[in-house]
Amino acid sequence: MDTGARPLDVAVAADGADAAPKQALSAGALNALVHLYRAEVGRMTSYRQRLDTTTNWAITSSALVTTFSLGNATIPHEAFLFLMFVNVFFLVVEARRFRVYEAARYRVLLMERYFYPEVLGESTARDWRRALIEALRTPYSYPPVGMLAAAGWRLRRNYLGIYAAVLLTWIAKLEIANGGYADLIAVAAIGRVPGLVVWALVICVYVALIAIGLMAKRTYAMGSEAAQAVLRQEPD
Repeated sequence: MDTGARPLDVAVAADGADAAPKQALSAGALNALVHLYRAEVGRMTSYRQRLDTTTNWAITSSALVTTFSLGNATIPHEAFLFLMFVNVFFLVVEARRFRVYEAARYRVLLMERYFYPEVLGESTARDWRRALIEALRTPYSYPPVGMLAAAGWRLRRNYLGIYAAVLLTWIAKLEIANGGYADLIAVAAIGRVPGLVVWALVICVYVALIAIGLMAKRTYAMGSEAAQAVLRQEPD
């Protein structure tokens, strides 16, 4: 049986808990931690910009498809269905980037909450050094952030609104392309695929996206007590 340390084993001790006496950091360790902090802030900033980039891709693609499709009667409504799946691709890419962003953000907050106060002479009962060492062993995945949790949080922040706009414009396209008095189920047909099947697939996709978004909580990325101790009072 594996008896190795788990993330919970290196959790930061709670306030007021007895902590083993910590040795003062050497000059070399201080210098290394300062450079590590600068590197982690740079990584966090870079991935924050990447998150904005994928969101912009989704917004721009949706706006272009909407503009050209509604303005040209010859463009079929299938363009919006294709757009829905393109936005799924953007969401997956953004969720992967979000996992790295959260890992870097955790390390930055860990040093801001404990390392710098200790350097400035404020004592702390939290054993933040072990938590930082554990995080550095897997710098892109600690604390563990699941893909569904990351995707759910990005859905709540941005993509549910984008998907709602795409759905409304798709329905508008069905109305406009058929004179405004069309049976929305019948006109949604694609070739030999009945409109009822198309609507059923769209509804299933949207129900799944809403469920993933609603299940993502504030502790989405913080599965260990160490991370929760650091981020418990962090704003969204």
